[in-house]
Amino acid sequence: MSTTRRSDNERDKHLAETYGKLTKAVEDLVRSEDWVQMLAVAARFHRYSFGNVCLILSQRSDASRVCGYRAWQALGRQVKKGENGLAILAPCVTRGRPPEETDGEQNEEVARVLRGFRVVHVFDISQTEGPELPEVAPSLLEGDAPAALWDLLAAEVASKGFSLVREDCSPANGQTDFLRRSVTVRPDLSEAQAAKTLAHELGHVLLHDGPKSRGLGGFSCRGLAEVEAESVAYLVCATAGLPTDDYSFPYVARWAGGDVALVRSAAERSLEGARAIITSLGLVPAPPDAATAAVLDRSNGKAVQLPSRNPTRVLTPEFAR
Repeated sequence: MSTTRRSDNERDKHLAETYGKLTKAVEDLVRSEDWVQMLAVAARFHRYSFGNVCLILSQRSDASRVCGYRAWQALGRQVKKGENGLAILAPCVTRGRPPEETDGEQNEEVARVLRGFRVVHVFDISQTEGPELPEVAPSLLEGDAPAALWDLLAAEVASKGFSLVREDCSPANGQTDFLRRSVTVRPDLSEAQAAKTLAHELGHVLLHDGPKSRGLGGFSCRGLAEVEAESVAYLVCATAGLPTDDYSFPYVARWAGGDVALVRSAAERSLEGARAIITSLGLVPAPPDAATAAVLDRSNGKAVQLPSRNPTRVLTPEFAR
């Protein structure tokens, strides 16, 4: 076996093991008590219509989690004194039979009939105070990124025909505009988080730029697209020596809706995308640390099968030293 083929096999084994760590971490996370509590709280938040969402945002553009006065009390939080509620429309529903029914045609079941709407008031979480709600959320990375990682990722984005800008795109950390062929990353992120976000957007560029998924609007499942892009970022950054566990594990779990099978189904495309980027950037994976080895042992050493491909050349960049 040639040196190149051996290097390729070692890289593929490393990627499969790292993806196995991601899948196991998501599986452990969605079985945790924190995840169960978060879902219980989420189930108590009302799902508002598009019209009411527009009304809420027109009155408070930064609204995030909204519910009524009593609902907040049930969750252990209290609306702050002096706060004004956000006006929305609630349906007025009565129980009765439609007027067009004749006596001989009346159904035994009484129908719910919409009689109109009334104004009610709700409050955003920022207007309340009390114990923090249980949540499993990504934690922004802090600190520096490996030297030259940003520049290499940026060059890869440019090679795909996309421009790169550092502009505010809150609340997202980054975004990819397939129609304008541009990638945006927030300028206020740490070097580590910015590099991770850029790797995530590069995953979108590589995997989701096509007529069937352009802009992700036509993608069969937005959640799957986000799982794939974040998995690519996790694999690329892990290979470059930038751990993203605190962000990537909860991010993947939330977009997968706690469905570990969906994470497993994303394996082939995620690994293929990560391998293409890693090869292009010339990254050489480091051996797994003790923690990773322990996770793999608990997973019974299960590896994800990689799709076949032609051997490629792996280079070692200066920053990998």
